[in-house]
Amino acid sequence: MDAQPLFNENELTFRMVIESFMDAVLVVDSQGIIVRINQQLTSLLGFAPVEVIGKPIDILIPEANREAHRQQMEAYWQSPTHRPMGTALTLKARTREGETVPVDVSLNPIQNSGQPYVIVTIRDNSAIVDAYEETLAGWSRAMDFRDKETENHTQRVTALSVLVARQMGLSVTAITHLRRGALLHDIGKMAVPDEILNKPGPLTDAEWVEMRKHPDYAYEMLYPIRFLRPALDIPYCHHERWDGSGYPRGLQGQQIPIAARIFAVVDVWDAITADRPYRKAMSKAAARQYILENSGKLFDPAVVKVFFEVIQRAEQIAFPVTAG
Repeated sequence: MDAQPLFNENELTFRMVIESFMDAVLVVDSQGIIVRINQQLTSLLGFAPVEVIGKPIDILIPEANREAHRQQMEAYWQSPTHRPMGTALTLKARTREGETVPVDVSLNPIQNSGQPYVIVTIRDNSAIVDAYEETLAGWSRAMDFRDKETENHTQRVTALSVLVARQMGLSVTAITHLRRGALLHDIGKMAVPDEILNKPGPLTDAEWVEMRKHPDYAYEMLYPIRFLRPALDIPYCHHERWDGSGYPRGLQGQQIPIAARIFAVVDVWDAITADRPYRKAMSKAAARQYILENSGKLFDPAVVKVFFEVIQRAEQIAFPVTAG
């Protein structure tokens, strides 16, 4: 289906304008129907004009994000304004092959013959996102090198937290932020003196006061980085406890972000089942008993339930029970 001319005698000029854009461009009506695309969109996402013109914009959006997109567009049409390219790097577009591409999007409303349209400009952010992710991984490895007693701890707790988050039904975007926050959960320890961080024995009361500042240090380090603000829940809140006994703010229950509630369980599990210079690891049975005893006290009971479901499934995969 070809598009109806948007600008009548100026249609050729309009086509030339959108084709001159370096970024991918599509024009969408107030019902969310695509009426025009440029060649750059075809190059980016693989769709030919005949495959998308006359169809809902949902075709370009990953299925997991479509409902949220519909709600956002309904809100947008109530007060359509120019919105520049975003900077959160969390938007994704869907390619013809069903893959996802990280993108920035800007919206520019226009009118033709009294009918509202929006020009949607899409910019591929793959290279930027890849660079950020590689930087985060580098920071994470640097923290593990410095905190010698927790080697590979960050990678383990990140992977397990993502599994629990998926089982709990968190959105793709929420899991992305959770994963980044998990990688950086102890970045605040970069500001803790070495003699405290790597002390081969229990800390004194004064040393604990300094150690417990690391979530605040993390907030001070990461908040100025707009890309990482949505990932702050874990670095800032993963030592909060369900009953309000945690730090730094003494949050309790649902006040604690869900990412931090998930990570709190995973982090403690990994810590107590690993050897430390001043103590031996707990057995998994003892660690399980400890977490269950503190479900509803230190930990969110709903998270604890799902956590052990994930652990049990992982153990069954690692050690399958065979007949005979």
